[in-house]
Amino acid sequence: MRLIRAGIPAVVAASLWLASGGLELLGRQTLPGPIRHVLALVAPETIPVLELTAPAPWAFIMITLSMLAIFTAYAALAALVRRQLPGNTATAFAAYWLCAVASGFLVLAIPVALELANAVVQQQTPLRFVAERVAGAAQWGLIFGWIPALLAVALDGAGRPERPVFTRRVIAIPAAGLFLLAAVGLTVAAPLAYAAMQAQIPTEAVPEPAPTGTPVPPVAPGDWQADPLWCTSGQLEMSAGVPDAALGSRALVLRAENVSDAACIVEGYPDVAFADEFSSALDVAVDHGGSMLSDDPGVTRIDVQPGAAVVSTLGWAAMPTAGQDAAGWLHVASHHGAERQMIVVETDITGGTVSVTAWAPPAE
Repeated sequence: MRLIRAGIPAVVAASLWLASGGLELLGRQTLPGPIRHVLALVAPETIPVLELTAPAPWAFIMITLSMLAIFTAYAALAALVRRQLPGNTATAFAAYWLCAVASGFLVLAIPVALELANAVVQQQTPLRFVAERVAGAAQWGLIFGWIPALLAVALDGAGRPERPVFTRRVIAIPAAGLFLLAAVGLTVAAPLAYAAMQAQIPTEAVPEPAPTGTPVPPVAPGDWQADPLWCTSGQLEMSAGVPDAALGSRALVLRAENVSDAACIVEGYPDVAFADEFSSALDVAVDHGGSMLSDDPGVTRIDVQPGAAVVSTLGWAAMPTAGQDAAGWLHVASHHGAERQMIVVETDITGGTVSVTAWAPPAE
């Protein structure tokens, strides 16, 4: 019975962890902007969207590992603070509630710490925007942590006093060990899940659809002065990553790689325009500068050697897509006046304003 009383609140915590992530994903897919933002505040992202939507069996693996991590983290922490405190129910309730906050923080903080350590050792670029994910996990504990805490206090009152040695050794130590295994499992499985998702993307060239409205001009309108040393469209190959999301903001990293045999110069801001999935131009204002999720490094003159690359980040506020055509094509050139390349993207951009940072070398 002691193990059951210790495990039930942890099971509830794991269920609420999955429910919050599922509600956030449902709102992201179905609700308009303002309502979606409110839902994200009360049901924060716990399991990253890319993991929830990964192809089988990776979605199941990631969800299972994430729920196991929150279950064991809460069980271990609750075991450490579990005491019979006659007349101090409020103190016990607060302690159990803080266990939920700490559990949410640890579930994402430990895999992130391992990933950052690996990035330093391998001299790779670390994960972006991880602070928002960790903060969202702790926010989950603040919002939902009272439920398993209330249950834990009720079960403590219904049972016999427990021996501290029993609590510490039989529950806390095995639970902590399982938590570490789950956290390491999340770290190892996450890149495999992302790779499986990328493998589903067709590698053959996507045909450009015939526009049903006004097409995006192949070159930005206007009289533009270009430095003869600047990279031409034929020298650069453009690509775009997967949009990052945090607290109602979006960020998308653009990459331009020099695929020619000669070095060339990139300087300033990329020229970008947007079209819907039917290749019809969208009315989107483009501002030069940073956003909530990206800082603008400012204009620098960059010598791009063959095989090297530069990056820029697009930033925008989440937009409602109900009844509107979102941007499915990005038209981008290294500078205004150069011929634009078309890139398939998946965004919620329907208009409004998008910020773009100056070209910069990739982070190391």
